[in-house]
Parts: sequence; C-alpha cells; structure tokens
Amino acid sequence: MSSESSGVKGKRCLLLTNYFYPETFRGNDVAFEMVKRGYEVTVITCIPNYPQGRFYDGYGMWRRRREVVNGVNVIRVPVIPRGNGRAIRMVLNYVSSLFFTFIYTLSIVLRKKFDFIFVQELSPAFIGIPAVLAKKIQHIPIYFWLLDVWPESLAAGGITNKYIIGIVDKIMRRIYRNCHKIFIAAPGVRSLLQQRGVRNDCIEDLPNWGEDALQGDEVSEDQLPPLPDGFRIMFAGNLGEAQNLENVMRVAERLKDDKRIQWIFIGDGRKKKWVQQFVQSREMEDTVHLYKRYPIEYMSAFFKKADIMLLSLCNNNAFNVTLPAKLQAYMLNAKPVLVMANGEAQSVVREARCGYGANADSIDKMVRLVLSISRVPKQELEQKGRNGYHYYQRHFRRDKCMNDLFGTIENYKKKGAKK
Repeated sequence: MSSESSGVKGKRCLLLTNYFYPETFRGNDVAFEMVKRGYEVTVITCIPNYPQGRFYDGYGMWRRRREVVNGVNVIRVPVIPRGNGRAIRMVLNYVSSLFFTFIYTLSIVLRKKFDFIFVQELSPAFIGIPAVLAKKIQHIPIYFWLLDVWPESLAAGGITNKYIIGIVDKIMRRIYRNCHKIFIAAPGVRSLLQQRGVRNDCIEDLPNWGEDALQGDEVSEDQLPPLPDGFRIMFAGNLGEAQNLENVMRVAERLKDDKRIQWIFIGDGRKKKWVQQFVQSREMEDTVHLYKRYPIEYMSAFFKKADIMLLSLCNNNAFNVTLPAKLQAYMLNAKPVLVMANGEAQSVVREARCGYGANADSIDKMVRLVLSISRVPKQELEQKGRNGYHYYQRHFRRDKCMNDLFGTIENYKKKGAKK
C-alpha cells in the first residue's frame, strides 16, 4: 500500500454512502461537521439521481465526477440511474452502485491511508460490503449508521423470495460483525440487531435531526405556488412505496366530498404517478393537490401554510421500528403531526404530545380522526406544534447528535484500541 497520506493522523475518514450532496441526507451534515472539527474527509458516493431517477443537472458519467464540497473530497462512481423506479431499473441501480463503489474503494484504500470508515447506510444496504473490504486492508474501525433495515425493507418493497431474503440476511450479519459501532436512528432497531447477534455495547443511538435550511426565512410566501384554501394536511418528501400512499388515498377518497379538507403533497418519487392516476380516476382534484419537488430551503415556507403535517408508513417490521427524518423536520418547525403508521413514529408523537395517530391500516379510524382534527381550535394545534418543538430540542437537536457521534469516535481514538 502506498504511503500517500495527508491531514491530521487519527482524523482521516473514508465516508461511504450511496447519496451525498446535492442529495439531501444527514450524511452531508456529518461530513461537513467533520471538516469543521479538523478531520480530512474523502467521500465515495454515486452520481446524484435520487429521488427523480435521473442525474442532477450538471452531473453525469463524464461531468463533475470529482469535486470538493465544503472542504470534503467527493469521488462519484458511475451508476445506472433509478429511472422510473421499476424493478429492473432498481436492480441495475443497486448492482451498478455496489460494483463501482467496490472497485473505487479498493483503488483508493490501496493508495491512501485512513484512520476510520464511516458508512451512511440507506438502500441499497450493500454499501457495507466495500466498507468491510477497506477495513480488512487497512485494519481500521467501521462506524455504521443504520438508517434502512435490510432484509426487512426488501420484503416491504415486494421481494419475498425466501432464498433471496436468506442471502441478504447472511450478508448483513457479516457486515454487522465487522463494525466497531452501529448507530441507530430509532430505539426499536436495537432489538433487531441483537437478534442478529450484535452485542448491545456495539450499538449507539444517533437519531436524525432537522437540517439548518429547514429553519430559514430566505423564501417568501409569494415565491410559493398558490395553495388551496381550507384545512390543509400537508405531506412533504419522497412519494414512494414505503409511504403507505394507497391507504392515505383511500382516506382522502372517503373525505372528498368535504371540500374543507385539503390534502397537499410536495415532492417526487416512484409512487407519484400512481397517486396522480388515482386522484384523476376518482375525481378528487378538488381536494388532493400534488406539487413538484422543491429545494429544502422552501420547506419552512411551505410548512407555515399547513394546518397539520402528515407522516405515513406501511405496516412492515422495518418501518415499524424506524423514525423517518421528516418527523424531526416537522417538529423543528413547530408543526403538529398526523401519523398513519405503526410502531416507533406513533410512539414518539404520543410521547411528545405533538399530534394525533392511527395505525397504518386503520382507514376508518383515520377518516374519523381527520374529521375531528379539522374542527379542533387552532390554539390546540399550535400547542401540539410547540410540544413537538420542545421535544426536538431535548432529543434531536443537531449539535447534541453531533457531539454524541464525535464523542464515540474520539473515545475510541483515546483508548488506542483496534477492532
């Protein structure tokens, strides 16, 4: 291995993730914070194409494959874009991202010395495989931020073949065994990891947090598209298979004759076309409104126009133990939350006293709940929003999460231990 190296010894990080800026995931914050704290960070990631399924403007197979973003050295590997999200395109996307990330990781760890590896794990979870390769070559620890639980998430996406699920489960167990620490975004994930043989002392909490841009006032009201009058239930984010949109639409259909209740969806994703077709076929255009994906800087302005924010997830073992990042975004903006999901999300909203909830498949209850909420005094909704904001400050504040993360990394360095 070449002795090529720079930066402060002990602070040279190889960060592996399938998604990085300009894609909006919390791994961006981790990388940028590392630079602020004196770390040298090299990111290996894919050409940005999430969630719209095509390369972002200015990026491509021969464009901006290497760049420096806020002091972070970014290497973008070739990848087949997700496209329209159909199965064959997703498989090609997953396979190409794994193959090229593996090749590029091998190339760089043979030339450059690192002190540790940080993995932001989102689907596809196989991003952990090149991390294990880097660990074996350089004998350095892996810090693995588990944000999408496989193989449970595969089953939620319709892959139920026991042979495939079994293979993926074995791969994930092997990845976990090679991690020095596994960070989890919700407490419920701990039991799933323990069932896979992960020791409790290898698991640390690292929840999502709201991004700084979510609190900005750069976007004025007149920069937003016209929104319908009425009681506004707003969903912001990815419109995918996980978001339980079929049941949400059934609720909206049951309430379509009540023109006071307006459903607003802001974002993009694999399921958006289905939602559009459903709305048109049921003649729901008066009460269900879909808007394009807007930059994150617009979200605070949109949130201010909503009466309550919607968080929905399918009933699945993986989703029931996860805590979607949009919940923290809603809380940070002091908005009340309407949950149509099981497990962790509903538990946190109940504990924080910041909203209302029904189970993922409880369509009748959700219909009654929406009707009831649409008539509650505005002051009650505002109080729920304030409750959520205070809960966020106690549990999900960005600086708290960062200090916890870097405390764990620094503690390992001080001990001088080797995994």
